[in-house]
Amino acid sequence: MPALRSLALPIAVAASMLELNACSERPTSFPDRDGVIAAQAEWCAALAKLQRAGASWEHLNACKAAYPTASPTYLRAMTSCFSRRMEAATESSPDRSQIILECNDEVAVKLNPDEPTAAQVIESRCARMARCERVPVPACKSAFSKLEGAQRAMFTTIYNATGRYEIIDCLENASCTDNEEAGRQACYKPTSDALLWFPD
Repeated sequence: MPALRSLALPIAVAASMLELNACSERPTSFPDRDGVIAAQAEWCAALAKLQRAGASWEHLNACKAAYPTASPTYLRAMTSCFSRRMEAATESSPDRSQIILECNDEVAVKLNPDEPTAAQVIESRCARMARCERVPVPACKSAFSKLEGAQRAMFTTIYNATGRYEIIDCLENASCTDNEEAGRQACYKPTSDALLWFPD
C-alpha cells in the first residue's frame, strides 16, 4: 500500500535486523475496523476534493480499498489539518511532506496517550527492554510516563488496532540487537510508514 514514508519514526533500519521467532496466529478482525474504514473514506474524499475531481478522481476506489494503520481519531484529525493547510498554501505545488509533518505535530498533542488501547504497547516495549537491555519494567514504565503526551501518543494511540498488533508482535518476537534503540524503532517503521495512504 502506498503510504507516507517514515512519518512517526524516520529512522531507516533494514528489515534483515528483525529475525522473527514463531509468533501467535494473527487475529482475523479488529474491533475498530469499521471506524478505520469510515475515516479512510473521509480521507479519500478530502484527497479527491484537493484534486478538484470529487467522485471522478481516478484513484478514489484504490484509496477507499486501502487500509491504513492510523487510528480513526488520528486519521480524521489529519484529514482536517491536511485539507486546511493544503488549501491555504500559497505555492502552486505545496510541499506535501512538510505539511504532513506539521499536521502530525498539531494532531499528536490533541490525542489521548493514556487510552486503555495504549497499555499493551507499553507492556510490550517494557518487556522487550527488560529482555534485551535488562531495564526493569517499573523503571521503563516510569520513564515512558514522563514523556510528553504527544510523544507517548506517537508510540501508541496514533495507530489503529491492526497497527498496534503488528508493533506488539514485533516487539515481543523480534530478536534483540546490538543497537536496541534502533531495534525498537524498526518494530514501528513499517506501521508508521502506512499511517496515511497516497497514490503512487
